[in-house]
Amino acid sequence: MTMFFNRDTQAHDFSADSAYRAYLISRNQAPIVHHSGDMQWKRLRVAIRRVRNDVRSFFAAIHMALIADKMRRARHELARVGVQHADIPTLPDRRNAP
Repeated sequence: MTMFFNRDTQAHDFSADSAYRAYLISRNQAPIVHHSGDMQWKRLRVAIRRVRNDVRSFFAAIHMALIADKMRRARHELARVGVQHADIPTLPDRRNAP
């Protein structure tokens, strides 16, 4: 290997370069192939899963808001008619139910 010495390399210590180069050559590391078809399918599956979960959580929030609004309107209508609050049935919280 040829080394050219100039002003920039005067302060450089070349004693460890060959040992490090030998270490890099000797290690047996599998190549990382980012352009392979398997990697692209994996990224696509992750992106689809994330979009699906985001859409599901959006519609779940909309659903809960609609239920809360419907219950509020029903309670208001029953209160207007004269039914006491204790007589109004309450639905169990099913947000965390499987």
